[in-house]
Amino acid sequence: MSTLMKSPGGPRNSFLPEDYVAGKMETRANILVLTLFAIVLGSVLGAFVVTNKSVSALNARKERVNAAIKQAGEKIEQVKSLENQRAQMMDKAEITSALIERVPRWAVVGEIALRAPKDMRLALLEIKSTRIEPPKAPPPAVTPQTTVKSLTSKITGTKAKEPDRPKPQAPRFKYALTIEGSASNNNDIADFLGGLKQSPTLDDVEMAYIREAKVGDDTVRQFQITAKVKNDVDGEVLSASLKKLMSDRIALLGDDANKDAKDGKAAKPTDPKATGKQTASVPDKEGK
Repeated sequence: MSTLMKSPGGPRNSFLPEDYVAGKMETRANILVLTLFAIVLGSVLGAFVVTNKSVSALNARKERVNAAIKQAGEKIEQVKSLENQRAQMMDKAEITSALIERVPRWAVVGEIALRAPKDMRLALLEIKSTRIEPPKAPPPAVTPQTTVKSLTSKITGTKAKEPDRPKPQAPRFKYALTIEGSASNNNDIADFLGGLKQSPTLDDVEMAYIREAKVGDDTVRQFQITAKVKNDVDGEVLSASLKKLMSDRIALLGDDANKDAKDGKAAKPTDPKATGKQTASVPDKEGK
């Protein structure tokens, strides 16, 4: 080390001893080496501290991320549980709603009664329900049984997986309507048939038969109409239809009442003798 600290160009004239000069130069060299070592050691320690802090920060962040993932997983499980409960409730609601009439019978009867002409007589109104059977699921495939048995299954005690239970299906029904009655002419029957075809509660309205029959001394036209009752009708459409039919029927009854009142005033006599004669003829006219 002393040779490295010697000045180039050979020895110079000096009054100091050579041993003193060599020791001083060696001391300087040692101080320089120690300084460099301290700098390197400080750099290493600084890098270690910085790296340790970075690792600690990463570990803390990792723990936070893991905690967030765990919370998210718990929330996902809760959402799945709620979805399963919702699906079960929807299935139960569908089964329950299948037992409730989606189209009220009073609405069907109201549509028929308000669309029938005033002189028509309805003798039969029948609604039959038939359950619609769902398509049968294909039987599960039967795997051939082998005679060779696994020893591991005996040791672990594993059992064959049981087949899933069939999901209960909501019952579905279709409703058939039969109407029988009589009218004095075919025009009333045709108008009644056309009105039923316009009803929002009925579908596939058809005339089964129409024939002439004798009722007492009168000849009438007996008929039978078949139709299907819809399973789902918009409430607003049904309400608007019933309101229109009701207003039309009230207007028709009002016109008939006004007509009868006018006929009564026109037939009112001024002569007392004519009054007695007229009062005798009025019941005959109303009885026809």
